[in-house]
Amino acid sequence: MSKYKLGDFVRLVEEDAEGHITAILNDGMIAVTGEDGFEIPVPETKVTLVYGKMDTEEDRRTEVVEVPETEFKNEGIYLAITGDQKQGVVEFFIVNESSYQLMLGMNIKKADQIKGEFSGQVAPHNAERVYTANASSVGNWPVFNFQFLFFSKNLLDIKKPLVCNKKIRPVDLSTSKKEVSLLGMKAWVFRLDEDEAKIDTEKLQEHFFSHRPNKK
Repeated sequence: MSKYKLGDFVRLVEEDAEGHITAILNDGMIAVTGEDGFEIPVPETKVTLVYGKMDTEEDRRTEVVEVPETEFKNEGIYLAITGDQKQGVVEFFIVNESSYQLMLGMNIKKADQIKGEFSGQVAPHNAERVYTANASSVGNWPVFNFQFLFFSKNLLDIKKPLVCNKKIRPVDLSTSKKEVSLLGMKAWVFRLDEDEAKIDTEKLQEHFFSHRPNKK
């Protein structure tokens, strides 16, 4: 098993280059994408971590406090993607606009199986980077499986865990970015905790056209 993970910022030992790990390959190889957008395979033994570019556990630790009932926000969980093809690397963030402390497990989904990529916490009204990918290979990005647990010291109604899958397509990144205040930058934004009672219009259209009788 690799001692590195996706998103780690590393420096090549034998070259004057650095970048983010955007793929874990076989036989001790990883793929590193630099600022020029090129993804190159290198042996794990030929890179070192750049700790100045990484968040420490101490930086991420946030005390959970009770929030006044009138100010408590029950929802607002988003996937935000920053960067572009010119930069070569895009970064995935979970943006938590709710007042809950989120316990998150993020997985890569393959058929009926999943493989863990990130586990951790996202503080209330905060954001956490969970993944890094090569911008030019968006069509090959996997299906992401998100599993959330909600924690609060407030006395609240029981909130069920949230499990959802998300596939990012090239067309999803053809729209304009939106300003994300918790990130301090613009990003493509996707809501993850949509109201389940809302009708999925795409599925509705598929159902309508697939059941419409053919005209002679």
